[in-house]
Amino acid sequence: MPMRTSSPSQSARPRAALGLLCLLGALLGVPTAGSATANTQRGAQLDNVTIAIIAVDPAAQIMYAKDRGLFRQQGIDAEIKIVADGTQTVPALLSGQAQFTGLPTAALAQLKSNNAPVKLVAAGALFRPGLPTSGVFAAPGKRINRARDLVGKRVSVDFRNSIAHIGLLRWLDRRGGVSPEEFELSTLPFAQSVAPLLRGDLDAAVLPEPQATVALRGGARRIGVPFDSVCTQDCLLTVFIARSNVDPDLAARFRNAVQAAAVWANQKRNQVASARILARYASLKPTQVVNMTRTPYATRLRLVQAKPWIDLYAEYDLIPDAFTPADLLK
Repeated sequence: MPMRTSSPSQSARPRAALGLLCLLGALLGVPTAGSATANTQRGAQLDNVTIAIIAVDPAAQIMYAKDRGLFRQQGIDAEIKIVADGTQTVPALLSGQAQFTGLPTAALAQLKSNNAPVKLVAAGALFRPGLPTSGVFAAPGKRINRARDLVGKRVSVDFRNSIAHIGLLRWLDRRGGVSPEEFELSTLPFAQSVAPLLRGDLDAAVLPEPQATVALRGGARRIGVPFDSVCTQDCLLTVFIARSNVDPDLAARFRNAVQAAAVWANQKRNQVASARILARYASLKPTQVVNMTRTPYATRLRLVQAKPWIDLYAEYDLIPDAFTPADLLK
């Protein structure tokens, strides 16, 4: 059953602390300084690593790097572990099931502000204002056209205090003056929320690609893009991280492969090929994703692009006001 939200100023920090009991366990961290040369000699042993991600477009550089042989070019034999939602990525690191993972930039800020020994490995996806790579979607047949229409309605996000949740709260407040107490919040993994949305069991849901396109093709309607209320220019949506005891050379080679995948995926001529790769990992038909709006990826790390998320999470009392983008690297 859905649960009614409460004011972020009263309850966000306790909930965040509770969620971090799982997340902190993964204690990621990877040096970002330095560069590495791939071990490309014939017969050289590859480093075996597992990378935990959810099957969404903002994490797809990992899929592309795997399928394009970019990890192997860096001396890495990569196995991709698909998990249901973002709450499972860090626990996968803690248990040793994975050596790298992707996280929203804001989630890393939460970990760092709780003294987790974590560092960035590489930049991930960018959010670009005006580019609808995600959104809040109204169920087919529902008379919902704007933020204010969600008062008293049931709205789904992936989990509490995620960027989907906090971005939704900012959008509802800025676009409709809607407080957390005025709507009902349900939590479901993105892939599992499309069917109840299309059935009308949910009134609305926040979805990224490729689930956004699947929902649109099923008759749902995009009524807004919450992240437009967060970022006024390109901002760093996700990052890649690993445990603090990861070898610096391995971390640098991982970063090289991810950045090369970003360069390849950002080129329009490769979008059909990349859509097919994403469809396979997301268990969708290529036709369901080939024409969707694609996520742009960062080809290098620019810490200033993390600031909008840090400011937002500080505003909702999820990280300290004194936290800065540079703290992500400490």
